[in-house]
Amino acid sequence: MKGFFGAAAVLTSIIIWALSYPLVKILLNEGIPPLTIALLRHLVFIPLLPIALARGKINYSRKTWLILISLGIFTVFLPNVTQNIGMIYTTASMTSIIQSSSPIFTLILAFIFLGEEKSLNKVIGAIIAMIGIVFLVSGGRVELTGTTFGNVLILVSSISYAVSGVIIKKGLEEINPLHLLCFEITFGFLFLLPATLLMEDIHMIFYFDLFDWFLILILAIFATAVAGLLYYLVLMDVELSRLSIITYLIPVFAVIFSHLLLKETISKSAIIFTLIAIAGIAIASFPTKQGKVLK
Repeated sequence: MKGFFGAAAVLTSIIIWALSYPLVKILLNEGIPPLTIALLRHLVFIPLLPIALARGKINYSRKTWLILISLGIFTVFLPNVTQNIGMIYTTASMTSIIQSSSPIFTLILAFIFLGEEKSLNKVIGAIIAMIGIVFLVSGGRVELTGTTFGNVLILVSSISYAVSGVIIKKGLEEINPLHLLCFEITFGFLFLLPATLLMEDIHMIFYFDLFDWFLILILAIFATAVAGLLYYLVLMDVELSRLSIITYLIPVFAVIFSHLLLKETISKSAIIFTLIAIAGIAIASFPTKQGKVLK
C-alpha cells in the first residue's frame, strides 16, 4: 500500500495508537491492574481468529512458526507488560513521548538485519535523537526511583517494538498480514495469561462496569486490530526505517488527547528533550545525497 492510501492508513494508525495511551491510563486510574488490561484487550480479538484464518491456507514451516511466536513475545507480551506497569509510575503523555524512541532503535536494527541504507544523516540523526531520549527518560538525572523507574519500563517496551518491527518486516515476506496479526495476538495472549494469573487478581473482571468494558473493547478493536493491520499493509511496500520515522507524530496526538481526557501537562524540560529527539529523527529522514552512504 503506497501513495495517498498508504499515507492515510499510517496516519490513521498513528492517531489510534496515540489515543490508546490516555485510555489505558484511565483504566489504570479506575484501579484495573496493568496486566489484566493487556490480557483483555487481546482476548476480545481472539474469537475473530477462525474467521480471519478461513480466508487463506495455513502451511507454515518451523521457521515461520518461530517468527509468529517471537512476535507474540516482542509485539504483545513484553511491550504490553512493561508499558502498562510503567504507566503506573508516569503519565500517558510521557509514555507516548518515550515510546517514540522506537525509530532510533529500529534504524539500527534495520541497518544490521534488513540491510537497509546506512546513510550518514540517519546515523547522525539517530545519535542526536538518542541523546534527547536519554535525558528525557532520566529527567536530567539517572535515578531508578519514582517516575524514572516508570520511564525506563516504557523505554524497554520501545526497544521491544523495534525488535518486533524487524521480525514483522521479515515475516510479511511470506505471511499474510491478517494471519500474522491474528497469530501474534494469539501467542501474545498465551504468554500474558500465566503472568496475569500469577501477578494479579483476575477475578476483579466480574466487577467491571460498562464503561470499563467499553474502553477495553475500543483498545481491542482499534488499537490492537485495525491500527495494526493498516500498519502491516503499508509496511509490506515501505522500508521499515523510513516508515518508523513517521511514528514521531504519535506524541503530538497523544499529548492533545491526554490534555483533553486527563488534563495532563508537559514540563518545559520534557518539551526541550523531546524537540532534541525529534530534531535527530528529522535529520535522519533527510534524503540521502550521493557519497553520503556509509559502507
